[in-house]
Amino acid sequence: MRNDGVIEVKGKSGAGKKIIILLAVFAFVFVALAVVIKLLPGKDESAASLPKKENESLQRTTLEERGLLGKIKEIEDAKKREEAEKAAAEKRRLDEEAAAQRKAAQDAANAAATPPSNTSEQIRQNQGGQMQQASYSSGDDKDRPLPKHLRVLTGETLVKLDNNQQEHERATDSDDYLQGGTFADGTASFINNRKLLLSAGTSLSCVLKTKIVTSYPGVTMCQLTKDVYSDNGEMVLARAGSLLIGEQKKAITQGVARVFVTWTNIKDGNVNVRIDALGADGLGASGLPAWVDNHFWERFGGAMLLSFIDDGLAAASTHLAKSGSNNNSVSFDNTSSTGEKMAEIALENSINIPPTAYVNQGEILTVIVPRNIDFSSVYETR
Repeated sequence: MRNDGVIEVKGKSGAGKKIIILLAVFAFVFVALAVVIKLLPGKDESAASLPKKENESLQRTTLEERGLLGKIKEIEDAKKREEAEKAAAEKRRLDEEAAAQRKAAQDAANAAATPPSNTSEQIRQNQGGQMQQASYSSGDDKDRPLPKHLRVLTGETLVKLDNNQQEHERATDSDDYLQGGTFADGTASFINNRKLLLSAGTSLSCVLKTKIVTSYPGVTMCQLTKDVYSDNGEMVLARAGSLLIGEQKKAITQGVARVFVTWTNIKDGNVNVRIDALGADGLGASGLPAWVDNHFWERFGGAMLLSFIDDGLAAASTHLAKSGSNNNSVSFDNTSSTGEKMAEIALENSINIPPTAYVNQGEILTVIVPRNIDFSSVYETR
């Protein structure tokens, strides 16, 4: 076929496509190499920036430690230095004492090699000027005793006496557990006028009229429920309904569930009797049974609350340290340390709160009379 004005070239179109494909491949490879080269320095820069960020966090932590935690650490270091100085001084003192003892033992051994009389005479001659200044009843210098620091050099006799004395003291201490007490001899006497005598050991039954709270000392009152008779049972010395007046002055301690009350007076009409008797329960046991409030939450509540807050801050700090990025890191070191110190101080200030005992009015009590009381000065018989 003939085409006018058109020149057909066969085989060149396929070669052009191949050239275009090769150029595209070369361009893609070049771009890929450029991207790889660009990414490699970026990783190095990010890796190099990590120490810088770590250094910044360390500097921030160092600045924070100069706060309250730093002051506490300085105080603790000062205490440690003071304790170390005391220990060193104590060690020096012990070394000096040991050296002095060794020197004294060596001098005693040297003195033991010579006759005791010569050693004593030599010591007396060396100390003659000092011994002449002292005044003694005896005029002979040989009868005068030597000072303690010189008696050690006269021989082994005094050392043996000291050892014997120590053994005797140890034996006495161990024998004290086997030796009974020694008491004064008692005497017997007649009891006169038993008709007007309130004898020792008499128990008085009464009902408490006032409530007792041991937070503060106070005055208590109790009313007799029965007549109080004399020693021979013939006279009524105090009528039922008489008022007993006492004092509660002793605060209770941990583990004690009884209140100590001293009953001082009995008031029956116009008669007032001083008895100074012991308060007991219905069966005669010393002290009054009471309900005790140990103030548990007041003693431990503040410390427990501060401990929970400290634990919460520690958990938050751990969570932020794990999930937070390097650019946004938060430190709670000072807050956590301060929380621990606050918990310790709160517990120290509140642990010694004493318990409070309560005895309600209406309790039936017993009052035990500890001595003989003579009513002959206020009563008389016909």
